[in-house]
Amino acid sequence: MSNLKHWIWLTQRRGIAGQAAVQILKHFGSPEQVYAADRGAYETMGGLSSTAIRSLLDKSLDRADQILGDCDRLGIQLLTLQDSTYPERLAAIHQPPMVLYWKGRQFAMDEEVAIAMVGAREATPYGVDVAMRLSAELTRRGALIVTGMAQGIDACAVRGALKMGGPVVSVIAGGLDRVYPWYHKDLYEDVAAVGTLMSEYPPGTDHKAGHFPIRNRILSGLSVGVIAVESARSGGTLLTIGHAIDQNREVFAVPGPIGAPMSEGTNRLIQLGSAKLILNADDVLCEFVQRFPAKLGRKPLLPPAAAEQ
Repeated sequence: MSNLKHWIWLTQRRGIAGQAAVQILKHFGSPEQVYAADRGAYETMGGLSSTAIRSLLDKSLDRADQILGDCDRLGIQLLTLQDSTYPERLAAIHQPPMVLYWKGRQFAMDEEVAIAMVGAREATPYGVDVAMRLSAELTRRGALIVTGMAQGIDACAVRGALKMGGPVVSVIAGGLDRVYPWYHKDLYEDVAAVGTLMSEYPPGTDHKAGHFPIRNRILSGLSVGVIAVESARSGGTLLTIGHAIDQNREVFAVPGPIGAPMSEGTNRLIQLGSAKLILNADDVLCEFVQRFPAKLGRKPLLPPAAAEQ
């Protein structure tokens, strides 16, 4: 396995992100070879900005050492793109993260019926109820919920799965030691205890607005299907759905009241044929029973009253 220091060093280079980082890795073969290269090798590759080349010529590993020390202190594990346990689903997307920081339980994601649930932060009571109920039903039936940790639909999806005793994979847009929003500290701890907290950002990284759209490709990339519960006409939910469509994932949407601002996005997805209209967990899981028969046994759904408790 490649030296973790060199993986971290590569991910911390300025002027290199997304597909550019992946292309550099493919060109040189390993982070060590990227690290060992000189200016001539970087210039020969072509396509690198002067900022990127200057950053690659900075061979200090001090920042990498600091990050590894923080991970050790905080109980955070690392997974690199070339590790055998790196999810193949995620590796196949357009811009797979080169390093994943995770805490909690490691899943064989390619063997899981991982269903991402996304939706509005300004969730309505209707959206809250649907997200909680649907997450609980899916968890009860053997699916693994993948979501973020934002307020609104994300948090409801987490709570619904946890109440059924199931694990959750939460992909966040900052360092795993940075709780956002701050009042979700208990949720962070609960997910880390029974599921997985995951991020492509090292500890100490604040949650920034620009990180969330980038993070969304991981949510869909880890999953076999993505559910939109509530969404305005535009926003992060529809960006995630766009990633899901590009990644050839199954897309589902919960219908909402006509004219409701938080249902405009989901209703439009259904209207355009971009998403399958769903009313319950069966509408989702029927698409995956043949692929995952061992995971999706015919467990009865909980009655509505039990799912709400």
